[in-house]
Amino acid sequence: MSTQEKPSVNETSRTDSDATKPPPARPASDSPSIWDKLPPWASKNLRSWKSWKLLLRCWIASWVSFVIILPNRSLATLGNTAFFSFLVSIMVPPNMPVQVFIFAITTLVLGLALGWAIACAGMAAALAARDQTLLKETLQKEAASAAGLANPDALFQSAIFRGDFLDTRSTVVFGVFLAFGCFVFALIRAYAPKLTIMSVFGTIAVDIFISFGPLFPFAQYTLLNSLLTSIGCYIAIALVFIVFVFPESLNHSYLHSSAELLDKLKGILAVQEEVLNADPHDVIPGSPLATKTTMARIGMIQQLQQLMGQKHFLNLEFSWGRWNGDDIKDLLEPISTVATRMGALNGFVKIMGHPLSLSDHKHEETESVSDASTTGTAIDDTLLLRQFRERNFAAEAEHRVRLVDVLPNIREATADLRAAGVAVLGSLHDLIVAVNTNRYKRGHALQDACLADLDKTLTTLRTAIEDFKSDRRLILLEPYRAMFDATEAGGVNRLPLRALYLSYVFASNLIATSNGIVGLAEVVNETAAKRTKARLWAPKGLRAIGKLLRSGGSAGEDAVGEDAQPEQAVESEERKEYRQDPDSRPPENGFQRLANTLHVLFKWGKTPEALFAFRYVVVSIALWIPSVVKSSAHFAYAERSVWALIMAQTTMNIYASDQVYNYAMRIGGTFVGAVLGMVCWYIGAGHGNGNPYGLAAIVAAFLLPLMFLRIFSPPQYLVGILLCEATFVLVVGYSWIDGNLPGLVQNIGIGWAVAWRRWVLVMIGCAASFILMMLPPKSGRKAVRLRNASVISGLSYLYSHLTSLWLGADGPFDSTTDVKTVGAQARPRWPAELRSKFIALAEQIQDLRIRTAMSKWEGSIRGSWASEDYTRLLDLESDMLASLVLLGGALSNLDPDLRKNTMPHTHVLNPHFISDVMSMFFLISQSLRTGEPLHQAQYRNLADRLHYHGGVAATGPGSDSQERKTHLRQSLRSYDYMFYATAVVGVLQMVNALNEARTIVAHLCGEVPLEGFEKWREEYDRAHAIV
Repeated sequence: MSTQEKPSVNETSRTDSDATKPPPARPASDSPSIWDKLPPWASKNLRSWKSWKLLLRCWIASWVSFVIILPNRSLATLGNTAFFSFLVSIMVPPNMPVQVFIFAITTLVLGLALGWAIACAGMAAALAARDQTLLKETLQKEAASAAGLANPDALFQSAIFRGDFLDTRSTVVFGVFLAFGCFVFALIRAYAPKLTIMSVFGTIAVDIFISFGPLFPFAQYTLLNSLLTSIGCYIAIALVFIVFVFPESLNHSYLHSSAELLDKLKGILAVQEEVLNADPHDVIPGSPLATKTTMARIGMIQQLQQLMGQKHFLNLEFSWGRWNGDDIKDLLEPISTVATRMGALNGFVKIMGHPLSLSDHKHEETESVSDASTTGTAIDDTLLLRQFRERNFAAEAEHRVRLVDVLPNIREATADLRAAGVAVLGSLHDLIVAVNTNRYKRGHALQDACLADLDKTLTTLRTAIEDFKSDRRLILLEPYRAMFDATEAGGVNRLPLRALYLSYVFASNLIATSNGIVGLAEVVNETAAKRTKARLWAPKGLRAIGKLLRSGGSAGEDAVGEDAQPEQAVESEERKEYRQDPDSRPPENGFQRLANTLHVLFKWGKTPEALFAFRYVVVSIALWIPSVVKSSAHFAYAERSVWALIMAQTTMNIYASDQVYNYAMRIGGTFVGAVLGMVCWYIGAGHGNGNPYGLAAIVAAFLLPLMFLRIFSPPQYLVGILLCEATFVLVVGYSWIDGNLPGLVQNIGIGWAVAWRRWVLVMIGCAASFILMMLPPKSGRKAVRLRNASVISGLSYLYSHLTSLWLGADGPFDSTTDVKTVGAQARPRWPAELRSKFIALAEQIQDLRIRTAMSKWEGSIRGSWASEDYTRLLDLESDMLASLVLLGGALSNLDPDLRKNTMPHTHVLNPHFISDVMSMFFLISQSLRTGEPLHQAQYRNLADRLHYHGGVAATGPGSDSQERKTHLRQSLRSYDYMFYATAVVGVLQMVNALNEARTIVAHLCGEVPLEGFEKWREEYDRAHAIV
């Protein structure tokens, strides 16, 4: 491999003075406050006035939803499911802007309406199928029994719920419609996780209607009137509170979140000063500074995901302000660009914290595999590689060009650029805050002042960028000046340039980030200059809502244990586009198309989503049967067995691991909720049927912390919290209704009687779903393995796409330019397809992390699961994706002429090496997909292949000539060479992670040995060792 692209990797031992230097004194810290003892999500929201306003709105709205069931007249109007107004206020609190809430509650109502429609159709068909002769005889018998009684209606009603009018043919028809409705809502839940609320409430509507409908001998289409009336009351209450109690438009909320994101970006850029001032030992994984940078990156990504999820609703509201929805949406792309580049810049701390970057690191058998790579450990290093490392190690030690030695130069060279970037981000934050918080004030003096400050800081940033390009970047070469002079004099044969390449990685990322900040500032500046007066903006209609509903992955799905990425969604694009059926050609006539369709349906029937829907139907029918059998119908109605049916359906999940996790969370939440409900009831009601004033007061007290947990707790805890609060609502609500609503056919009791019944019904539902889960279980662990295979395949697609763009050196990186660019020079832009692939793959990896954590809940029945290996594999996939982002960012800034001129000398572009990399991707992916073992004779270290193709097999005469070294020194002083070096390092970092991924997959799937291979290879390498 030429020294043009291959700096040395190893670090010399720490000098005696460094080793004996005392550690820096730690400042005395004050004793932790009560806020520090709380979880970050709790302390942050408790100290935020914005969060308190949101909490007060949701708390009062939910409390009012309970209070309306206390007066006798309203309770009589709402009926025996009046508590649903209280329940829905917990499930869908008004903690969102009005149009988002309307959208969310509309999906709920549509689910109820669809379930009601299916059930009504079932009732109409069932009545048509009923045996009229048997019905007439039963009616005559009941009429004779009621003759002479003071209240014959009560006797007739009692006969209905005893099951006296049940008819077999009618019941079978109801069962068919129950199966159909449950199947539809199960598919919605499996394939459209964002419609989970719609699926749940639609299923509830079908369950209630079809559980009670067969008992009636005549049409009773209004069975759900009480439920819908109660939910309608809550919707009205919530809309009033959203509009009049601390109202907030989505426009305002979105700008507030954008300002928070800018503040996070500013913090990440500012913390780089602390990183560059730190000793590499202070940023090793797990250290406070490394954790700080990691958490900052996670916070940035979460904030960006929130913005991306809300952008579809921006034009669906009336809002008053200077900027409209399109103006705000125009900020998302440049902010996303800055965030992506900031994430790559923030990754420099991982380079510093790697063992190879530590000044006291020893070169052992477990060191790096590649001279220019910085992440990963050695995988099956050959003697040739060890010799290369030893020589590079010695050269770095001799010339004092370790990474720790060049950090001061990086800090000095980039100081002005980093400070200017921080200042621009601060000015952008202040301008957006001014636009957002001064909507109703006349004049625009504050906005003009912020604009002037932004212009000033933007000018400073542009100047800093130009200074770095022309002058300050040369500071990075200062540690190498003496070495270059010695090289030209013939005193140095090998140039250890590893630390210089890593310096270029930081510098090029900083330049790319600064250019992104400039682009963002230009967009904001143009918008602010154009929108100087506030006005009323009208909605522009529904946009992209259907796409939003079909998309997967959000905190809401995670909260209810749903799989945000269906199996078909994680298959790589290459496999979908180029896959052919090896068993048959494409169908050519109608019969073949019909047969092919049946074949596709048969294959779909074996997918996890289809099996989930089938199980959903079976458990629903099994728990519904007792409600429509004459001997058990009255018992099922009296004990409210429909809640066992609902619980069984809600605990059903696609994978066994999700279901076990749901059991733990739901059973625990139910127990806590039952205890809280009983405590609340007996405090407010004593031993009687309840006092409305006392009960209203005590519910308000209990509801405040419960609502805080509901709207602010992390998604992984939300499923348990929802069941806890739902049980609390049922215990209090049922107790009040049972004691105060006259005319109930069967009372279930108050307080303890409700709590223990609720607990038993939950356990029955969980037991039923558990039995169905085991017939047969669908392992989430297998899904983890298959999805890792798909992610590896997707990474290979990105690598091949970027490599093809690199090889297309005759033109710019992308022929399109940013049409929104302000200024004389247009900025190159990544192809839209490539950008979407990066985002989709990042989402898949994030979802796979959740799936991996959930799969631990399957237990160790057949043996322990290698969760650590899968977690490490995910880390490596993230590293590979970050390296590909680094490669793409470098290529987008690389001069086309330099790309073309360096291609013959760039060994990572050797066609044989590219083939080896793609083969490695394929082998790993196929081994994970099929479970077949790898083979020992397959190459396990791509760095060895790189040295073979680029450093041995491709070495020609004069490759180390003095002219080449002189040309290298001139190239290193070039501004564009920074991006070239970054691209090379990006490939090598990806290769290093791929090497370790191969080792992990061999450990997971096995490796077939080849006797004598290791011994023969070692002898061969020694025979061809460097003299």
